[in-house]
Parts: sequence; structure tokens; C-alpha cells
Amino acid sequence: MDGVLVDSEPAFFDAANDVLAQEGRSIEWERYQRLLGTSVQHTWRELIAMLHLRGELNDYLRRYDDVLLDCLRRPRPPLPGVIALLDELERRDTPVALATSSWRAWYDAVMESCGLGGRFRAVVTADVIERPKPAPDTYLRAAELLGVAPTHCLAVEDTPPGIASARAAGMYAVQSRASSTAFPPIEGADLVIDSLEYFPVAMLAS
Repeated sequence: MDGVLVDSEPAFFDAANDVLAQEGRSIEWERYQRLLGTSVQHTWRELIAMLHLRGELNDYLRRYDDVLLDCLRRPRPPLPGVIALLDELERRDTPVALATSSWRAWYDAVMESCGLGGRFRAVVTADVIERPKPAPDTYLRAAELLGVAPTHCLAVEDTPPGIASARAAGMYAVQSRASSTAFPPIEGADLVIDSLEYFPVAMLAS
């Protein structure tokens, strides 16, 4: 979702710094970038360790959730190629799931902000799986809900943990680099594209 469908990763970075600012602290983008695509619990455990914060994890999570929801509700358009690809997949009756490390409330906020709600047959958020990305659980659950074998699935990702998660699930992993937070080509990605405008739809017929 974040960084694949919409350029929402900066909202997570801004929200983290809003919470840190309450303690007179901040984190630079270069240090924060390695946390992209990980669970919120992992992100804040790392921030606490990196910045030697004295608060409790659950307190940071609560404050972060409040700030982040406001950030995510701000209108933002889908990234290039997203709507055209979803329209084509719907025309082909191709089952599509959304598998995200975000919580359900964050998913709802992003979908509201970009107008993509209702475009997916299944949605898997961090609330309903035991092990977050880079573990395969998120993608395995998505495949289960679609009724498709993981090895017959293609996953689109934008971060190293996401690519690792898809590959661990046995899926073909495509890295999309359309967001402002795009990584260089990620080791392990089966295919790298600049945006979903270049998604190889012809692959789906094979």
C-alpha cells in the first residue's frame, strides 16, 4: 500500500518526528529509511534504541497512532499507473489482494485519502497476522483469502522487508520505484519497474 499505491511513506516519517518533537528529539531521513516497510512495533523499538528514548513502547505507539491518522487522512493521489492497472486486472477478473504492514485504521485512512477503497478482494493488515514483514505471513494470508497458491501469486513491493516477505512466501516479487521514498533496485526482486505504468500485464497470461 504505502509506497506502491500511494506516496504515503512520508506521512509515517513526519508522524514519527511529530512524536519525537514532544521530547525535543528528531530523526534524520537517512537513519529512518531503513525502517521503511517494517511493523510499527519494530519501528518504535528501533527508534527507542537508536535515540535512547526513556518512554515506554506502548505510550509511543498510542501517541504515534493519534498523529499518524491525521497525516494519512490528507488527500493524496494514487501513484502513476495504479488506477489503470487495477482497472485492467478487474477487466481480466484477476484476483487482487492488498497486503500491508499498516494497521487496519491506517489502511482505512489511506483508502479514504486516495479513493481506492473497495478495489481489492481481500485485505490483510498488521492487526491480523502474527509475524510482520519480512516474515511471509502477510502474503501467505493474502493468498489464502484469495484462494490462490502463493507460488501462483505476484507481489508488488517497494521496500527490502516487503520483497523479502514476498519471496519467503514463494511469490514472484516486483519492485516498484514510483514513490518519493524509492529504494535503489533491491537484491532479491525478480523484476524492477519505475512505476506501475510499466507493469508487465502480459505476464499474467502465462
